[in-house]
Amino acid sequence: MFYITWFIFAWTIWLVFSDKNRWREIIPVCIFAKTLALATDVLMFYYPLWEYIGPPYFIHLGEDLAIYPVVTYLFIQWLPNSRAAKNMISYWLLWTTVAISIELIYVSSGYLRYHQWWTIWHSYMADWFLYWLFYQFHKIFRLEKLSSEKE
Repeated sequence: MFYITWFIFAWTIWLVFSDKNRWREIIPVCIFAKTLALATDVLMFYYPLWEYIGPPYFIHLGEDLAIYPVVTYLFIQWLPNSRAAKNMISYWLLWTTVAISIELIYVSSGYLRYHQWWTIWHSYMADWFLYWLFYQFHKIFRLEKLSSEKE
């Protein structure tokens, strides 16, 4: 039920807050994020630093098909108009705080466990890096131009 609740919650947030007209611009970043998530899933199979607890089908439903795409979509959608360093650092601080808060819910409820040397602080630093990667992917490929094209 935990992962189903997250699935419903995430997609409700997306339905309410997403700018659906920008899907051409934002979906490539979501696919990139999902590719990175798949890579970490493979890595965790061979070198487990953390694990989600529960039936794999529901874990993939809640994480891979809800949290990852919705968070990535909204992160790119709400990028600040002014991309000055101060604005971007504040923006990433907000999003990494949201991400680590979600992770804390998972850990405290027993649906996520850390192994070996991995801690919540490693996850927090990884979140900064991931959001930076998503932003760079969006910026380097100039995906915002896809939203300005006529349908």
